[in-house]
Amino acid sequence: MHASMHQTAALRAKLATRLRERIAARPGRALAALPVAAAVLFLLGGLLWRDGPAVSVPVAKVARGDVRITVTESGELRAAEQTTVSAPTDKQIVWLVPEGTHVRAGDELVRFEVTKWEIIKSGAESTLAVARAELQRALSDREARKATEQKAWLDYQSLPELAAKGFINRSELDSARLGYEEVRAGNRAFDAAVTAARANVDRAEQDVKDAERKLREGVLRAPRDGVVVYAVVGDAANPRKLSVGMTPFEGMDLMYLPDTSHMIVEAEISEFDLAKVVLGGRAELRLDAWPDAVFEGEVAKVGSLARQKISPVTGKPTGLKVFDVAIRVKGDDERLKQGLSTTVELLVSEHPGALWVPLAAVFVDDLDRTIVYRRDGGAVEERVVELGGSTDRIAIVRSGLEEGDEILLAAPEPL
Repeated sequence: MHASMHQTAALRAKLATRLRERIAARPGRALAALPVAAAVLFLLGGLLWRDGPAVSVPVAKVARGDVRITVTESGELRAAEQTTVSAPTDKQIVWLVPEGTHVRAGDELVRFEVTKWEIIKSGAESTLAVARAELQRALSDREARKATEQKAWLDYQSLPELAAKGFINRSELDSARLGYEEVRAGNRAFDAAVTAARANVDRAEQDVKDAERKLREGVLRAPRDGVVVYAVVGDAANPRKLSVGMTPFEGMDLMYLPDTSHMIVEAEISEFDLAKVVLGGRAELRLDAWPDAVFEGEVAKVGSLARQKISPVTGKPTGLKVFDVAIRVKGDDERLKQGLSTTVELLVSEHPGALWVPLAAVFVDDLDRTIVYRRDGGAVEERVVELGGSTDRIAIVRSGLEEGDEILLAAPEPL
Protein backbone atom coordinates (compact mmCIF):
# COMPACT_ATOMS: atom_id res chain seq x y z
CA MET A 1 0.00 0.00 0.00
CA HIS A 2 2.80 2.40 0.96
CA ALA A 3 4.73 1.53 -2.22
CA SER A 4 1.63 2.24 -4.29
CA MET A 5 1.16 5.60 -2.60
CA HIS A 6 4.79 6.56 -3.25
CA GLN A 7 4.51 5.57 -6.91
CA THR A 8 1.31 7.57 -7.26
CA ALA A 9 2.88 10.67 -5.67
CA ALA A 10 5.92 10.40 -7.92
CA LEU A 11 3.74 10.06 -11.01
CA ARG A 12 1.65 13.07 -10.05
CA ALA A 13 4.76 15.18 -9.47
CA LYS A 14 6.19 14.12 -12.82
CA LEU A 15 2.98 14.89 -14.71
CA ALA A 16 2.53 18.22 -12.97
CA THR A 17 6.06 19.27 -13.85
CA ARG A 18 5.66 18.35 -17.52
CA LEU A 19 2.32 20.15 -17.69
CA ARG A 20 3.80 23.30 -16.22
CA GLU A 21 6.59 23.19 -18.78
CA ARG A 22 4.09 22.85 -21.62
CA ILE A 23 1.81 25.57 -20.31
CA ALA A 24 4.81 27.88 -19.83
CA ALA A 25 5.37 27.73 -23.57
CA ARG A 26 1.88 29.21 -23.99
CA PRO A 27 0.17 32.13 -22.23
CA GLY A 28 1.30 32.23 -18.64
CA ARG A 29 0.81 34.39 -15.60
CA ALA A 30 -2.59 35.41 -16.95
CA LEU A 31 -6.12 35.59 -15.56
CA ALA A 32 -9.46 34.83 -17.14
CA ALA A 33 -12.47 37.12 -16.91
CA LEU A 34 -15.58 34.96 -17.10
CA PRO A 35 -19.31 35.55 -16.55
CA VAL A 36 -20.28 34.56 -13.04
CA ALA A 37 -22.49 31.72 -14.24
CA ALA A 38 -19.68 30.22 -16.32
CA ALA A 39 -16.94 30.79 -13.75
CA VAL A 40 -18.55 28.60 -11.08
CA LEU A 41 -17.06 25.12 -11.01
CA PHE A 42 -19.59 22.41 -10.23
CA LEU A 43 -17.39 20.15 -8.17
CA LEU A 44 -18.80 16.71 -7.57
CA GLY A 45 -17.60 13.89 -5.32
CA GLY A 46 -17.01 10.69 -7.29
CA LEU A 47 -16.00 7.24 -6.12
CA LEU A 48 -13.37 5.54 -8.26
CA TRP A 49 -12.56 1.87 -7.81
CA ARG A 50 -9.08 0.72 -8.72
CA ASP A 51 -8.66 -2.82 -7.38
CA GLY A 52 -8.86 -1.62 -3.82
CA PRO A 53 -10.87 0.55 -1.49
CA ALA A 54 -12.94 3.44 -2.88
CA VAL A 55 -11.03 6.69 -3.46
CA SER A 56 -12.90 9.99 -3.53
CA VAL A 57 -11.63 12.25 -6.38
CA PRO A 58 -13.13 15.68 -7.08
CA VAL A 59 -14.41 16.25 -10.58
CA ALA A 60 -15.53 19.25 -12.64
CA LYS A 61 -17.79 19.65 -15.62
CA VAL A 62 -16.56 21.00 -18.93
CA ALA A 63 -18.15 24.43 -19.23
CA ARG A 64 -18.79 26.84 -22.06
CA GLY A 65 -18.52 30.61 -21.82
CA ASP A 66 -16.79 33.76 -22.93
CA VAL A 67 -13.11 33.65 -21.97
CA ARG A 68 -10.64 36.51 -21.96
CA ILE A 69 -6.94 35.67 -21.89
CA THR A 70 -4.97 38.41 -20.20
CA VAL A 71 -1.48 39.01 -18.89
CA THR A 72 -1.66 40.37 -15.36
CA GLU A 73 1.11 42.50 -13.92
CA SER A 74 1.55 45.01 -11.14
CA GLY A 75 2.72 48.56 -11.77
CA GLU A 76 2.73 52.09 -10.48
CA LEU A 77 0.87 55.18 -11.63
CA ARG A 78 3.01 57.97 -13.04
CA ALA A 79 2.30 61.18 -14.87
CA ALA A 80 2.99 61.00 -18.58
CA GLU A 81 4.74 64.37 -18.27
CA GLN A 82 6.37 65.99 -15.28
CA THR A 83 8.73 68.86 -14.53
CA THR A 84 11.82 68.29 -12.40
CA VAL A 85 12.63 71.01 -9.87
CA SER A 86 16.37 71.11 -9.11
CA ALA A 87 18.37 72.86 -6.40
CA PRO A 88 19.71 76.24 -7.61
CA THR A 89 22.08 76.49 -4.66
CA ASP A 90 23.86 74.32 -2.11
CA LYS A 91 22.28 75.92 0.95
CA GLN A 92 20.35 74.27 3.76
CA ILE A 93 16.59 73.85 3.30
CA VAL A 94 14.60 75.69 5.98
CA TRP A 95 11.04 75.23 4.58
CA LEU A 96 9.24 72.96 2.12
CA VAL A 97 5.75 73.08 0.66
CA PRO A 98 3.93 69.93 1.88
CA GLU A 99 4.10 66.96 -0.48
CA GLY A 100 0.89 66.42 -2.39
CA THR A 101 0.06 70.13 -2.52
CA HIS A 102 -1.39 71.33 -5.82
CA VAL A 103 0.61 74.46 -6.66
CA ARG A 104 0.31 77.11 -9.35
CA ALA A 105 3.14 78.55 -11.39
CA GLY A 106 5.02 81.07 -9.24
CA ASP A 107 4.06 79.55 -5.87
CA GLU A 108 6.83 79.03 -3.31
CA LEU A 109 8.20 75.50 -3.16
CA VAL A 110 11.41 75.71 -1.11
CA ARG A 111 13.17 78.24 1.10
CA PHE A 112 16.89 78.03 1.74
CA GLU A 113 19.13 79.44 4.45
CA VAL A 114 20.26 82.87 3.11
CA THR A 115 21.79 84.65 6.13
CA LYS A 116 25.26 84.40 4.62
CA TRP A 117 24.11 86.04 1.38
CA GLU A 118 22.32 88.82 3.23
CA ILE A 119 25.64 89.66 4.88
CA ILE A 120 27.48 89.39 1.56
CA LYS A 121 24.93 91.63 -0.14
CA SER A 122 25.25 94.27 2.58
CA GLY A 123 29.05 94.27 2.22
CA ALA A 124 28.81 94.42 -1.57
CA GLU A 125 26.47 97.42 -1.38
CA SER A 126 28.92 99.23 0.91
CA THR A 127 31.80 98.49 -1.45
CA LEU A 128 29.71 99.75 -4.36
CA ALA A 129 28.96 103.01 -2.57
CA VAL A 130 32.69 103.60 -1.96
CA ALA A 131 33.55 102.74 -5.57
CA ARG A 132 30.97 105.18 -6.89
CA ALA A 133 32.31 107.95 -4.66
CA GLU A 134 35.85 107.28 -5.88
CA LEU A 135 34.64 107.39 -9.47
CA GLN A 136 33.00 110.77 -8.92
CA ARG A 137 36.21 112.11 -7.36
CA ALA A 138 38.29 110.79 -10.29
CA LEU A 139 35.86 112.39 -12.76
CA SER A 140 36.07 115.74 -10.91
CA ASP A 141 39.86 115.63 -10.83
CA ARG A 142 39.98 114.89 -14.52
CA GLU A 143 37.64 117.76 -15.35
CA ALA A 144 39.81 120.09 -13.32
CA ARG A 145 42.91 118.92 -15.13
CA LYS A 146 41.18 119.38 -18.46
CA ALA A 147 40.68 123.05 -17.60
CA THR A 148 44.38 123.32 -16.79
CA GLU A 149 45.25 121.65 -20.08
CA GLN A 150 42.98 124.06 -21.96
CA LYS A 151 44.65 127.08 -20.35
CA ALA A 152 48.12 125.67 -21.11
CA TRP A 153 47.10 125.17 -24.72
CA LEU A 154 45.74 128.67 -25.06
CA ASP A 155 48.93 130.09 -23.55
CA TYR A 156 51.13 128.07 -25.86
CA GLN A 157 49.29 128.55 -29.19
CA SER A 158 49.86 132.34 -29.24
CA LEU A 159 53.59 132.15 -28.57
CA PRO A 160 54.85 130.93 -31.97
CA GLU A 161 53.47 134.06 -33.64
CA LEU A 162 55.07 136.28 -31.00
CA ALA A 163 58.38 134.42 -31.43
CA ALA A 164 58.20 134.96 -35.20
CA LYS A 165 57.80 138.72 -34.63
CA GLY A 166 60.72 138.77 -32.20
CA PHE A 167 58.71 139.62 -29.09
CA ILE A 168 59.91 136.45 -27.27
CA ASN A 169 62.96 134.33 -27.72
CA ARG A 170 63.17 130.68 -28.71
CA SER A 171 63.81 129.41 -25.17
CA GLU A 172 60.59 130.97 -23.91
CA LEU A 173 58.65 129.23 -26.71
CA ASP A 174 60.24 125.86 -25.94
CA SER A 175 59.49 126.27 -22.23
CA ALA A 176 55.80 126.97 -22.93
CA ARG A 177 55.58 123.96 -25.24
CA LEU A 178 57.12 121.65 -22.62
CA GLY A 179 54.73 122.95 -19.98
CA TYR A 180 51.74 122.19 -22.18
CA GLU A 181 52.99 118.65 -22.94
CA GLU A 182 53.56 118.01 -19.22
CA VAL A 183 49.95 119.01 -18.51
CA ARG A 184 48.72 116.68 -21.26
CA ALA A 185 50.84 113.80 -19.91
CA GLY A 186 49.47 114.39 -16.42
CA ASN A 187 45.91 114.28 -17.74
CA ARG A 188 46.50 110.79 -19.16
CA ALA A 189 47.09 109.55 -15.62
CA PHE A 190 43.77 111.10 -14.57
CA ASP A 191 42.03 109.34 -17.48
CA ALA A 192 43.52 106.03 -16.28
CA ALA A 193 42.29 106.73 -12.74
CA VAL A 194 38.77 107.29 -14.07
CA THR A 195 38.93 104.02 -16.03
CA ALA A 196 40.10 102.13 -12.95
CA ALA A 197 37.41 103.73 -10.77
CA ARG A 198 34.72 102.85 -13.30
CA ALA A 199 35.98 99.23 -13.38
CA ASN A 200 35.75 99.12 -9.58
CA VAL A 201 32.14 100.32 -9.79
CA ASP A 202 31.28 97.68 -12.41
CA ARG A 203 32.84 94.97 -10.26
CA ALA A 204 31.01 96.11 -7.15
CA GLU A 205 27.69 96.27 -9.04
CA GLN A 206 28.22 92.70 -10.25
CA ASP A 207 28.92 91.56 -6.68
CA VAL A 208 25.65 93.11 -5.57
CA LYS A 209 23.78 91.45 -8.44
CA ASP A 210 25.33 88.07 -7.56
CA ALA A 211 24.27 88.45 -3.92
CA GLU A 212 20.77 89.47 -4.99
CA ARG A 213 20.58 86.44 -7.29
CA LYS A 214 21.61 84.17 -4.45
CA LEU A 215 18.95 85.74 -2.28
CA ARG A 216 16.36 85.17 -5.01
CA GLU A 217 17.54 81.57 -5.21
CA GLY A 218 16.78 81.34 -1.53
CA VAL A 219 13.12 81.06 -2.54
CA LEU A 220 12.45 78.42 -5.17
CA ARG A 221 9.16 78.89 -7.04
CA ALA A 222 7.05 76.54 -9.15
CA PRO A 223 7.80 76.80 -12.89
CA ARG A 224 4.36 75.36 -13.75
CA ASP A 225 1.14 74.05 -12.22
CA GLY A 226 1.31 70.59 -10.70
CA VAL A 227 1.12 68.32 -7.66
CA VAL A 228 4.26 68.34 -5.50
CA VAL A 229 6.11 65.02 -5.27
CA TYR A 230 9.31 64.92 -3.22
CA ALA A 231 12.41 63.37 -4.75
CA VAL A 232 14.02 60.37 -3.07
CA VAL A 233 17.62 61.03 -2.04
CA GLY A 234 20.35 58.81 -0.72
CA ASP A 235 21.57 55.46 -2.02
CA ALA A 236 19.54 52.32 -2.68
CA ALA A 237 20.38 50.92 0.75
CA ASN A 238 19.25 54.05 2.58
CA PRO A 239 16.67 55.93 0.48
CA ARG A 240 14.83 58.82 2.09
CA LYS A 241 12.61 61.62 0.91
CA LEU A 242 13.52 65.28 0.80
CA SER A 243 13.08 67.00 4.16
CA VAL A 244 13.73 70.27 5.99
CA GLY A 245 17.31 70.50 7.25
CA MET A 246 18.91 68.82 4.26
CA THR A 247 21.65 70.61 2.33
CA PRO A 248 21.39 69.63 -1.36
CA PHE A 249 24.14 70.05 -3.90
CA GLU A 250 23.54 72.50 -6.73
CA GLY A 251 21.55 70.85 -9.54
CA MET A 252 20.21 68.01 -7.38
CA ASP A 253 16.59 66.89 -7.96
CA LEU A 254 14.39 68.21 -5.17
CA MET A 255 10.85 67.49 -6.30
CA TYR A 256 8.67 66.80 -9.31
CA LEU A 257 5.55 68.51 -10.63
CA PRO A 258 3.64 65.86 -12.58
CA ASP A 259 0.80 66.68 -14.94
CA THR A 260 -1.90 64.47 -13.40
CA SER A 261 -4.31 65.05 -16.29
CA HIS A 262 -2.39 62.44 -18.31
CA MET A 263 -1.38 59.34 -16.36
CA ILE A 264 0.45 56.16 -17.31
CA VAL A 265 1.21 52.92 -15.51
CA GLU A 266 4.81 51.74 -15.55
CA ALA A 267 5.01 47.95 -15.40
CA GLU A 268 7.25 45.13 -16.53
CA ILE A 269 6.50 41.85 -18.30
CA SER A 270 8.49 38.66 -18.50
CA GLU A 271 10.22 37.65 -21.70
CA PHE A 272 7.74 34.76 -21.99
CA ASP A 273 4.82 37.22 -22.27
CA LEU A 274 6.52 39.71 -24.60
CA ALA A 275 4.94 38.34 -27.79
CA LYS A 276 1.46 38.69 -26.27
CA VAL A 277 1.66 42.44 -25.71
CA VAL A 278 1.22 44.83 -28.64
CA LEU A 279 1.11 48.61 -28.98
CA GLY A 280 -2.43 49.89 -28.69
CA GLY A 281 -3.58 46.73 -26.95
CA ARG A 282 -6.46 47.08 -24.51
CA ALA A 283 -5.89 47.00 -20.78
CA GLU A 284 -7.87 47.23 -17.56
CA LEU A 285 -6.44 48.78 -14.44
CA ARG A 286 -7.38 48.43 -10.80
CA LEU A 287 -5.91 50.56 -8.05
CA ASP A 288 -4.96 48.88 -4.79
CA ALA A 289 -6.49 51.87 -3.00
CA TRP A 290 -9.83 51.44 -4.86
CA PRO A 291 -9.95 47.76 -5.86
CA ASP A 292 -13.58 47.92 -7.03
CA ALA A 293 -12.92 50.68 -9.56
CA VAL A 294 -11.87 49.65 -13.08
CA PHE A 295 -10.09 52.04 -15.45
CA GLU A 296 -9.49 51.56 -19.15
CA GLY A 297 -6.08 51.87 -20.73
CA GLU A 298 -3.99 50.96 -23.74
CA VAL A 299 -0.40 49.88 -24.26
CA ALA A 300 1.58 52.99 -25.15
CA LYS A 301 5.13 51.64 -25.10
CA VAL A 302 6.91 48.29 -25.03
CA GLY A 303 10.59 48.24 -24.20
CA SER A 304 12.96 46.95 -26.87
CA LEU A 305 15.73 45.84 -24.50
CA ALA A 306 15.52 43.17 -21.82
CA ARG A 307 16.87 43.77 -18.35
CA GLN A 308 17.32 41.77 -15.21
CA LYS A 309 14.34 41.84 -12.87
CA ILE A 310 15.30 43.35 -9.52
CA SER A 311 13.77 41.92 -6.38
CA PRO A 312 11.88 44.64 -4.46
CA VAL A 313 12.82 42.86 -1.23
CA THR A 314 16.54 42.24 -1.65
CA GLY A 315 17.30 44.83 -4.33
CA LYS A 316 19.29 42.19 -6.21
CA PRO A 317 18.78 40.63 -9.68
CA THR A 318 16.46 37.61 -9.65
CA GLY A 319 17.76 36.01 -12.85
CA LEU A 320 14.52 36.66 -14.74
CA LYS A 321 14.49 38.87 -17.82
CA VAL A 322 11.78 41.50 -18.15
CA PHE A 323 10.75 44.30 -20.49
CA ASP A 324 9.39 47.69 -19.47
CA VAL A 325 5.82 48.48 -20.52
CA ALA A 326 3.89 51.76 -20.28
CA ILE A 327 0.09 51.74 -20.28
CA ARG A 328 -1.74 54.99 -21.01
CA VAL A 329 -4.74 55.51 -18.73
CA LYS A 330 -7.82 56.74 -20.55
CA GLY A 331 -9.90 59.52 -19.04
CA ASP A 332 -9.25 61.72 -16.03
CA ASP A 333 -10.21 60.81 -12.46
CA GLU A 334 -9.27 62.41 -9.16
CA ARG A 335 -8.46 58.95 -7.78
CA LEU A 336 -5.58 58.60 -10.26
CA LYS A 337 -2.73 59.82 -8.10
CA GLN A 338 1.02 59.68 -8.60
CA GLY A 339 2.71 56.63 -7.10
CA LEU A 340 -0.37 54.46 -6.45
CA SER A 341 0.12 50.71 -6.84
CA THR A 342 -1.88 49.29 -9.74
CA THR A 343 -2.85 45.89 -11.10
CA VAL A 344 -2.91 45.78 -14.90
CA GLU A 345 -4.65 43.20 -17.05
CA LEU A 346 -3.37 43.31 -20.62
CA LEU A 347 -5.84 41.72 -23.02
CA VAL A 348 -4.22 39.00 -25.12
CA SER A 349 -7.24 37.41 -26.79
CA GLU A 350 -11.00 36.92 -26.44
CA HIS A 351 -12.79 33.61 -26.98
CA PRO A 352 -16.58 33.90 -27.02
CA GLY A 353 -18.46 30.68 -26.28
CA ALA A 354 -15.31 28.66 -25.67
CA LEU A 355 -15.15 25.28 -23.96
CA TRP A 356 -12.96 25.43 -20.90
CA VAL A 357 -11.81 23.25 -18.04
CA PRO A 358 -9.92 23.95 -14.80
CA LEU A 359 -6.18 23.89 -15.35
CA ALA A 360 -5.90 21.38 -12.50
CA ALA A 361 -7.68 18.81 -14.71
CA VAL A 362 -5.06 18.94 -17.47
CA PHE A 363 -2.05 16.60 -17.42
CA VAL A 364 0.86 15.49 -19.62
CA ASP A 365 1.41 11.78 -20.10
CA ASP A 366 4.60 9.80 -20.72
CA LEU A 367 4.21 10.35 -24.48
CA ASP A 368 4.19 14.11 -23.92
CA ARG A 369 0.51 14.32 -24.87
CA THR A 370 -1.91 16.71 -23.21
CA ILE A 371 -4.62 14.61 -21.57
CA VAL A 372 -7.57 14.73 -19.19
CA TYR A 373 -9.34 11.96 -17.28
CA ARG A 374 -13.00 11.81 -18.26
CA ARG A 375 -15.42 10.04 -15.98
CA ASP A 376 -18.20 8.04 -17.57
CA GLY A 377 -20.34 6.56 -14.84
CA GLY A 378 -18.05 4.48 -12.65
CA ALA A 379 -15.30 4.20 -15.24
CA VAL A 380 -12.44 6.62 -16.02
CA GLU A 381 -11.27 7.26 -19.57
CA GLU A 382 -8.02 8.93 -20.57
CA ARG A 383 -8.66 11.56 -23.28
CA VAL A 384 -6.12 13.36 -25.46
CA VAL A 385 -7.17 17.02 -25.83
CA GLU A 386 -6.03 20.00 -27.84
CA LEU A 387 -5.76 23.26 -25.92
CA GLY A 388 -6.42 26.66 -27.40
CA GLY A 389 -4.88 28.85 -24.75
CA SER A 390 -4.69 28.91 -20.99
CA THR A 391 -4.58 31.09 -17.93
CA ASP A 392 -3.34 30.33 -14.44
CA ARG A 393 -6.80 28.90 -13.63
CA ILE A 394 -8.34 27.44 -16.78
CA ALA A 395 -7.51 26.00 -20.19
CA ILE A 396 -9.51 26.41 -23.38
CA VAL A 397 -10.29 23.09 -25.08
CA ARG A 398 -10.37 23.00 -28.88
CA SER A 399 -11.06 19.30 -29.25
CA GLY A 400 -11.40 16.09 -27.27
CA LEU A 401 -14.25 17.03 -24.91
CA GLU A 402 -17.87 18.11 -24.99
CA GLU A 403 -19.76 20.55 -22.81
CA GLY A 404 -20.97 18.83 -19.65
CA ASP A 405 -18.31 16.10 -19.65
CA GLU A 406 -17.06 15.27 -16.18
CA ILE A 407 -13.28 15.28 -15.73
CA LEU A 408 -11.07 14.50 -12.76
CA LEU A 409 -9.23 17.25 -10.94
CA ALA A 410 -6.54 14.80 -9.88
CA ALA A 411 -4.83 11.89 -11.59
CA PRO A 412 -6.45 8.57 -10.70
CA GLU A 413 -4.61 5.87 -8.80
CA PRO A 414 -2.65 3.64 -11.20
CA LEU A 415 -3.94 0.12 -11.79
